[in-house]
Amino acid sequence: MIHRNSFLPIFLFVGIPLTVLFAYFGLNYSGFCFAKMRYLSDEERFRMVFDYQNERTDLGRSTYKYIKYASFDEYIKENTDCCSINPGGPYEIRQSSFLDRIFGYDARDVIVINFKVRYLDETGNQRAFETRFENTLQNCGHPQ
Repeated sequence: MIHRNSFLPIFLFVGIPLTVLFAYFGLNYSGFCFAKMRYLSDEERFRMVFDYQNERTDLGRSTYKYIKYASFDEYIKENTDCCSINPGGPYEIRQSSFLDRIFGYDARDVIVINFKVRYLDETGNQRAFETRFENTLQNCGHPQ
């Protein structure tokens, strides 16, 4: 006959660690950032994607000199409804895998920025063209 007390060591050594792992993976799957111990706000996610795209120098017209925005605030003043989250697909980026989601390497949301690229043409005149960037972020905001 098995006594109730014999299940206590099994629960302590198996049940509690499994519960902690399920909680950890569940929070990762939902997009929780453990480094900051919270979910990132939409504005934070927009800023992170903006910073990533603004630092690139190969934004479509590599023979021209790209003009970076001084800040996200400057960009928002010129592009008030630039950014959205999951506005509808299909997207040109790959869908995240289950393992990437539970380990926090790929959050579920697609951040879309309609980006006005400013550049100097061959005669030195400032020009611009619009493009759309689709990015996913890791749970703590690193762009993919």
